[in-house]
Amino acid sequence: MQFSTESNITLVVTSCGRLDLLKTTLESFDRFNTAPIREVFITEDAGDEAVHSAIPAGWKDHCTVFVNRPKLGQLASIDLAYEHVSTPYIFHCEDDWEFYRPGFVEDSLKILELRPEILQVWMRSYIYDLSVHSPYIRLGAREFIGGVACYPLISDKPEWQSFSLNPGLRRIKEYRLCAPYASHDGEKALSKRYAQLNLTAVTLEGDAVRHTGFGLHVQTSVERERKARRSRREQIKFALSLLVGVCIGWFIN
Repeated sequence: MQFSTESNITLVVTSCGRLDLLKTTLESFDRFNTAPIREVFITEDAGDEAVHSAIPAGWKDHCTVFVNRPKLGQLASIDLAYEHVSTPYIFHCEDDWEFYRPGFVEDSLKILELRPEILQVWMRSYIYDLSVHSPYIRLGAREFIGGVACYPLISDKPEWQSFSLNPGLRRIKEYRLCAPYASHDGEKALSKRYAQLNLTAVTLEGDAVRHTGFGLHVQTSVERERKARRSRREQIKFALSLLVGVCIGWFIN
């Protein structure tokens, strides 16, 4: 991969103890990315210094690693890295993805330069990935933006719209609209907020990345508590619906 002080793109990668997956992610990005990158920031939220062994040798002089002790959580880790970004564009990535074609950053940059209302550019396969794992997402009419074939993303879930922490190019200025991310109640809340700001997303027709970490998400204590709260709310709703049904039945009889 080529590094350049003239580049307007910074790579940010979040990691949390899955160093084998991280190594695959970084090696595949190093192999297939053809756009110059100014610098790299990696946050390792499991506090493991071994993260340095996963970094390609050619990156060492251009890479800053934050080894979090104590654990910050994903959104706070993103805030930590983004505070140091000095470029207008960020290619954001997690530790469990594998890239497989060149030119995906350049394609994404063409789109974002021409369309200020687009928050970010997705690059997962629709047929083999999104339609299977996120069936509430549909594609809009095919477009060519800057000569790049892409599709608007349409979601049937209000809580999942254009924003995603999946790999993709985005602007630092849109981050600042909602910074710090850790002040929001998770990825869903951020997605809702960006939708309120009328920011959208497209996905590349020429997909470029596959997810390697299905079922291997590392939960923080905050995420576990949030999940427990959701479960309690669902239990209360279910109990109330049963009670209402009983009352209605009693009234009718």
